[in-house]
Amino acid sequence: MQLLQWLSCLKAGNTPHAVFLVGPAGSGKKEYARQAASLYLLGREDVEKLRECPFFQELPDYAIKTVRACCEELNRQVFGQGRRCLLIPDAHKLTPQTQNALLKTLEEPPEEALLILTGNEQAVLPTIRSRCMLVRVGTEDRDKVAARLLSQGVASDRAKLAAALSDGVPSLAERYAGEEYMAFRSQTLPLVEEALFGVSPFSKAANLLERREEGKKRVGKDALCDFIDILLSLLRDALLLQLGGGQVRNLDQQSLENRMAGHFTTAQIQCMIAETLEKRRVLTKFGGSAGALLDGLLVSLRKWENNGKGNRS
Repeated sequence: MQLLQWLSCLKAGNTPHAVFLVGPAGSGKKEYARQAASLYLLGREDVEKLRECPFFQELPDYAIKTVRACCEELNRQVFGQGRRCLLIPDAHKLTPQTQNALLKTLEEPPEEALLILTGNEQAVLPTIRSRCMLVRVGTEDRDKVAARLLSQGVASDRAKLAAALSDGVPSLAERYAGEEYMAFRSQTLPLVEEALFGVSPFSKAANLLERREEGKKRVGKDALCDFIDILLSLLRDALLLQLGGGQVRNLDQQSLENRMAGHFTTAQIQCMIAETLEKRRVLTKFGGSAGALLDGLLVSLRKWENNGKGNRS
């Protein structure tokens, strides 16, 4: 369901007990979730008043004891309390054990209670996703995005691929359709496959991502972000193939994605996604050495490749 559809349903008093807002980074998922919570509890979009509402909770940390306490509060029946709402931002940061702590509340939801999650849908357990209504933020229909690129002179195959890679985000699709990005992607894909199934390509990856900075060659932060996003996209597609549902993004990489889906377990791919997302978060929020983060990422992929041997033929 698209965001505006859900908000309209919410205003009409019609919403499921659990909703998962998903979308690209920077699409405003958390703010939309707070607006929805204020609509549900206050009858109007007033985020400032929402923070004063005693029946609203926003998960303060990702410890399992905190999640359990918030769920207990959500389930508590207090005479005359009426509606309650719990917001869990960045739900993909929850460990699998902590996600399991949510299941009872999702399976047996209390009356007049709304649970809103935001984050990366592929980095949470399938049991969590299946019990929530997915609401997509900041996206359009892929075919419409591809048609727009075609009208701009982009070749048909590239337009479809860029629209899929962007998951329907128009501005991303335009960048992905460009010559510079496509050239970078074509060099990145074999390095990712080598990192997953061969010998870690430390020097090759560093050479691809290096840029000149103050007279020295250093791994560029933006280039590493693109490298990580390509890896994440492939991991998500592999997970979708295992789970048997959803639209894949890398339309031209079916062989690699099938290989990944056949070699790693579902749990392993979920852990790889979580670790890779954490490295991207560290890179974008705290900075630091992009080169060190790249090396750490390649080392972690080798760890999972070694663990994957023997788990699947």
